[in-house]
Amino acid sequence: MKKGLVSVTFRQFDNDKIVQICKKADLKYIEWGGDIHVLSGDLAAAKRTAELCRDNGIIPVGYGSYYNAADSISAFIPALDTAKALGAEYIRIWAGRSAEYKENIKNNIKEAVSLSKDAGIAVSLECHRKTATEDADIAVTLAKQTGCLLHFQPNPDISREENLRIIQKTKPYLCACHVFAWEKGDVRLPLSEQSDIWVRYAKAAGDVPFMLEFVCNDSEAALCIDAETLGNLLK
Repeated sequence: MKKGLVSVTFRQFDNDKIVQICKKADLKYIEWGGDIHVLSGDLAAAKRTAELCRDNGIIPVGYGSYYNAADSISAFIPALDTAKALGAEYIRIWAGRSAEYKENIKNNIKEAVSLSKDAGIAVSLECHRKTATEDADIAVTLAKQTGCLLHFQPNPDISREENLRIIQKTKPYLCACHVFAWEKGDVRLPLSEQSDIWVRYAKAAGDVPFMLEFVCNDSEAALCIDAETLGNLLK
């Protein structure tokens, strides 16, 4: 199984530190965030980060862009160029600013997929609260209509069984899983406290990258513990 880190877990650290944390925690993949670590349109930074990863045996598997498909497709272009320079396999985008399906969102996602195809980069929608893909049925519909892929992350506002049904429903389109353990109210827990359900999530998801995100107290030590837990539950 592929284990990695979403870089926004540690917005307080620079890119060199992020890579060293991954090496320490035996995580081989990074999804670089577009808000702090690799800004959209900063191609020089993307190339430096790609080189940093290569030099340290880390794969920059994804680019977590903040392009929202509710906006003009022109805003997607710099994010795509950045993902290319980074060498990312996928670029994550957002499906609107509400939980409603809208035609312009679908059209922009479809255009983003088309623009990315020549570069060999997949476009993935995160199944995230307060976006259209909060609803797994809408997420699957968008994937079918546009050719995009999907990210899974657990929604702490619903039950574990409901989250399991979401991952089962979206499995044919899954690109990656964001891994964290939250209770209602977004209270962070050690991953070990939810390892039972994450074993089930992992079995349902199949062979996709499992990317740790949002650890307790934004702590490097907590990340290392969660990484060990993740390795054990993925065996």
